[in-house]
Amino acid sequence: MEIMEKEVIRQFDGLYNFRDIGGQETIDGNRMKTGVLFRSDELSRLSKQDIEKMKRLQLKLICDLRTPNEQKSKPGRIKPEHGVELVSISMYDKSQEFTHFEFLKFLVRKSNTINFEEIMKEMYRNMAFSSGNEIQEVIQLLSEQKNVPALIHCTGGKDRTGYIAAIIQLLVGVSYEKVLKDYLFSNDVIGPRMKKVERFIRWMSLFQASPERIKPMLEVRRDYLDDVYYGIIDKYGDIETYLCQACKVQQDSLLNLKHLLLE
Repeated sequence: MEIMEKEVIRQFDGLYNFRDIGGQETIDGNRMKTGVLFRSDELSRLSKQDIEKMKRLQLKLICDLRTPNEQKSKPGRIKPEHGVELVSISMYDKSQEFTHFEFLKFLVRKSNTINFEEIMKEMYRNMAFSSGNEIQEVIQLLSEQKNVPALIHCTGGKDRTGYIAAIIQLLVGVSYEKVLKDYLFSNDVIGPRMKKVERFIRWMSLFQASPERIKPMLEVRRDYLDDVYYGIIDKYGDIETYLCQACKVQQDSLLNLKHLLLE
C-alpha cells in the first residue's frame, strides 16, 4: 500500500485507526499530498502524549461525523484552545440518535433477527444518497485553505470516515481499486478493537449473538463500498457529477479541493 510505504500512518496510544488520506498516486500520474488531510477514530482516549503529537500536525480543523449523542457520550480531548476549529457534521440517519452504547444494546436485542450485512449496506446507501447536505458541508470546509491540515473522524473511523475518504480520493483521480485497498486497510488495524466489541455484544446477549452474525458490522467489506460506488456511477456517471448534483457542491469548491490535495 502506497500510504504505508510513505510511512504516513502514525502511532497514537489512544487511536487505532489514524492515517493520512494522502500519498496515493492518481490515474493521470499525479499524487495526493501527505500531511494535508487525515482520518481517524474518535478522540476521547487520547493520552497527553497523543495530544502533543496532534499539535505537531498543526491541524486547523477537526470534522466530527458522529451524532450529538455519540459526541456527548465520548467527547474528544482536543479542544479549541489547542488552536483547532471543531466542527460537528452528523452523518447518521437523524431518526436514529443512539449513543454508541445504546446502539450496541439495540443490536443485542435484535441479534437473532437482524441481517447485519443488509443493515450496513443500507447505512452506506443512506450516507451516499440521503446525506448530501452533510457531504456538501464537509467538502466546502475542506476546500478552504484556512482549514487545512484537517482531520475527519467518526467513532471507529471505518464507515462514515471511510466513505468520505473514499469519495475525496476518487474525486482527485485515485483509481477505484486503490481507493478500495485503502478503505479495506481499516480491517488490518481495527481487528483487536473490534474483538472487544464482539465480546461485549456476545456478553450482553448472554452469548446468543454468534460471531458470524455480528461480524458484518465489525469490519469494512468490499460489498459495502461497491454497492454505493457503482450506484453512483450508474446514476451520475462519475464522482464529480455526483457531488455537484446529488450533494450540491459548487464546482469552485471541487477545484479548490483538488488544488489543495494534489502535488
